[in-house]
Amino acid sequence: MRTRSSSKRHKAASSNDDLDEQKELVLPELGEVIELEDNSFARSLYHDLASDFAIDAFLKKCRFFCVTERRWKLPRSYTKLIDTNFYTPFCNVISSIVKHFWRDASVQKARQVVDTHSTDLRHSKDDPPSHRSRPSLVVKAEGPSFQHPTATLGGKPSKIGFSNVAGCIEIQVDGDELPVSEQLVRVAIYARQLFIHQPNRRFVRVLFLTGQYLRLFHFDRSGAQYTPSIDINKDPNAFVRLVLGLSSPNESDIGLDPSIQWRVANGRKVGGALITRDTSNAEIAYPLLNVDPFFCRNNIRGRCTTCWRVSDPVNGEELLVKDSWRAGHSVSEYAHLQEALGIPGVVQMVSHEPNRGQTKELRGFGNVFPGDFENRVETRLVMKCHGGPIVEFTSAKQLLGALRDAIAGHKRLFKKGPLHRDVSIQNVVLGKPEAEPGDWGVLIDLDMATRRGEDGFHPPTDWRIGIPLYQSIMVLSSKSLSQPLPHDHLDDLESFLYILTHILYSYDCNGALHEADDLLTRWDDCSGTLAADLKECFLARQFLPKKISMRWPAASLDVFRGFKDFILPIVDQKVAIMLAQPEDGPEILKALMLNAEHHYDEVIQLFDTGIAALEKEDLKAAVQEISSTSALNTSLKAWYDFVYSPSTSSAKPKEAFEVSNSWVDVRDLADAHVLALEKEEAGGERIIVTEGVYIWQEWLDTANALPSSLVEKTSNPLPKGFPENTAQPQNLTFKVKYDTAKEQRILGVKYRTKEETTRDTVEDFVRRGW
Repeated sequence: MRTRSSSKRHKAASSNDDLDEQKELVLPELGEVIELEDNSFARSLYHDLASDFAIDAFLKKCRFFCVTERRWKLPRSYTKLIDTNFYTPFCNVISSIVKHFWRDASVQKARQVVDTHSTDLRHSKDDPPSHRSRPSLVVKAEGPSFQHPTATLGGKPSKIGFSNVAGCIEIQVDGDELPVSEQLVRVAIYARQLFIHQPNRRFVRVLFLTGQYLRLFHFDRSGAQYTPSIDINKDPNAFVRLVLGLSSPNESDIGLDPSIQWRVANGRKVGGALITRDTSNAEIAYPLLNVDPFFCRNNIRGRCTTCWRVSDPVNGEELLVKDSWRAGHSVSEYAHLQEALGIPGVVQMVSHEPNRGQTKELRGFGNVFPGDFENRVETRLVMKCHGGPIVEFTSAKQLLGALRDAIAGHKRLFKKGPLHRDVSIQNVVLGKPEAEPGDWGVLIDLDMATRRGEDGFHPPTDWRIGIPLYQSIMVLSSKSLSQPLPHDHLDDLESFLYILTHILYSYDCNGALHEADDLLTRWDDCSGTLAADLKECFLARQFLPKKISMRWPAASLDVFRGFKDFILPIVDQKVAIMLAQPEDGPEILKALMLNAEHHYDEVIQLFDTGIAALEKEDLKAAVQEISSTSALNTSLKAWYDFVYSPSTSSAKPKEAFEVSNSWVDVRDLADAHVLALEKEEAGGERIIVTEGVYIWQEWLDTANALPSSLVEKTSNPLPKGFPENTAQPQNLTFKVKYDTAKEQRILGVKYRTKEETTRDTVEDFVRRGW
């Protein structure tokens, strides 16, 4: 076997600019391409689809094969054929194979050989609109993984496209052969589109025919390999089997994953299910919430992550399924997620399939394969759902809370062993709208996570891991270093800073997107040491553009500046080690690592202080003149409707007065925020502030027990509700009750009673004339 680098492969001149653009897209995805030395791989495939006896019987009666001459009835010369006839003989031969072996009428309808040499097959919507392909022949398919192409706006619906093609066959004839390097690129363009349009594709195989010779190209998540030429006249059995493999009614033979299947109506997918294994290893089918994956990394080679939204068939909970192909030598993400179980701020795993197949098996390598081949293992993870991308925040407080909880989750995960190494704006998401403190932000995607080695350090920083815009200065610098420093928690904390920077420089405090700042553009345009130098200058610079400072509250900017001030001296220290390489360098790095908890706490305290300041500003904004009851905030309006207003209270059913919840006087909550800022031991803590529990009837009882001198001043008699609800206090049921021991120990708030809060509220309502 030999390998050929796709980046160094010969580029033939092309008059088709679109084709050149397509080549530029596909070449980087191929990597090291394996050129097989013999045809044992091609000849080993699809023996279960047709025996030698069955093929020999077919050849004897096939009108497109001459038994006496042992050759297919293809023209001996193509020079005098008009363009249409150029493809027709091949189409006839291949169609005869498909029709004979797939005799069943339903299968024949589901698999048809179609001449598409003059038909434009549209490319992905993410590719330039002008990109099209014209494979010579395709096997048009129907079935649970196929659908008609998406109609273009105002355009005529297409009957065939990459979304309903089982396989492609490219034809070049004698005197017009392309070099194998160009053959590879041509069919790789088709393969890429099949992977994109069919998200359950595991591999793609394409046949390239040049007269009587055939070459098999195989594409999977490890890249590509191809066979030497096969003489289809001397080896018709191999040819027949390969055609059957590309047209098989069994979708696994074609290269599709049968664990994801769709319901198809009028040619389009309308629903579907994904089958996997639960924690007891029992098979479970999750209904798909959308027919398309909500995330798909459209590459031929690599992890090629695809994510689906599904619902639990038992309780209807929305879950996320992540399919990916990890490098065979790497630790599977599920191992890190196992350690993340129960950690707030980190995505939670439900179940996993760590080995659903390997690319070495798809290529028939077994355990012996070329040195340049990187085996990849297919994995499936089922995880709890989270909120949307962090850039969908709607307030400064929500943004800081999300980053704060993701950093806290990173800290807890690091203490257990795994270090994320790929912190980016894509890998920090918002928690669900109803999330508790600690899950306002969630760290996802542990594919690149690693653990410490025996020397106590993590692997060296690697510029190839992560997105340059968010990479630390040490990671960026590793591109030009022979001995880069170990990746550590400080590199990831620095990446969190760049996420915050990206958002502050691109959005306002309400989440509205603004024109990208030059700073981010320069970071994006550079790499390696140049990008590292730009970030060093940024950390040292105190200036903040006015347009940025005007879009964000002071509390957010204080967090940003404090975060920069924290990172800068650490970066300076590591740069000094990197450049001078002192003998005590490893000891300095170990000391930094041993101080990790303090580093995290210092950053988290910055966010806690910022969040508290924003909450204090919110409270100030809430203290405003209110001219009517319709302007009351949600909680106070509910209190008014239940406790004070006879018309709205009497309209509520008895059960409504039994609803329970927790409460706190807003003045006590304000005091708690002030105490949290003043008391050092409150740093890094999440504290629940509540006086206690209630049912609505208790508030009505309390109001009616107020002094008559006050009650007589109300504009209407106070509603009574249903006093029998509280006649036996020992029998009251409270569904929510919080443990406030931490609050009392740290803050020691002196709460107002129900009587005090009710009296003051009624007095305020009376004063307003209500």
